[in-house]
Amino acid sequence: MRAPVRNSLALRQENAALKGKVRALSAALEQARAQAEAERERVEALLHDTSHRIGNSLATVSSLLGLQLLRSKSDEVKQALEAARSRVHAVAAAHRRLHLGDDLETASADEFLQPLLQELARTTSSGQHVALVSEVDAIAITARDATTLGILIGELVGNALRHGFPDGRVGRILVSLHRDGVGIATLSVIDDGVGIDSQTTAGEGGLGSVIVKQLAQQFGGVPEYERRGEGGLAVRVPLPGIAGQLPAT
Repeated sequence: MRAPVRNSLALRQENAALKGKVRALSAALEQARAQAEAERERVEALLHDTSHRIGNSLATVSSLLGLQLLRSKSDEVKQALEAARSRVHAVAAAHRRLHLGDDLETASADEFLQPLLQELARTTSSGQHVALVSEVDAIAITARDATTLGILIGELVGNALRHGFPDGRVGRILVSLHRDGVGIATLSVIDDGVGIDSQTTAGEGGLGSVIVKQLAQQFGGVPEYERRGEGGLAVRVPLPGIAGQLPAT
């Protein structure tokens, strides 16, 4: 056999062998991709199921508190039970509204908080005559931080509704979450309600204020309270603990 013929045959054999290897690698990659996608779907289903179970458990607790509320004859006890039920509901709402991204680890703040505020307005009696407005940047936050942030907002909004708009007063609450010039996220809850009198120190004394302070500390922030000249109260909470996370895409 002549050398050129032998070389050509060898090249064809090598080419066929390479094609076989490429097909085998492609099949292996496709199988690995399918397995990874199946695992992702399994984990996502487990997360949704867990969140659903937590939400149901919290809803049961809220219902039990509601039954006790109906049976109580003490106004002081009724107020305490109603506040407790409202806080449990805020936790449940935060869990229900949490939808993780493709990485199954983070959520976009705007997609999470806007429907949460809508639910707070719908399920709170004061929310029928007080408009809840949101201005939230698309900030990526972890699932744990998202739930904590939702509870913090629920507490601040609940405090504003309970104390800022008595006797069916009409008004507005603005909830905003933006980054400042150095990238630190800041939460603001501003209302145009009755505000607080000059003898009261903002942010001190009540259980709600204690809860807000403790939740803010989880993000490394301290709540700042400001009486508004035109009426109402502004609460700003720096959240440096989520400053390092990248904006959602």
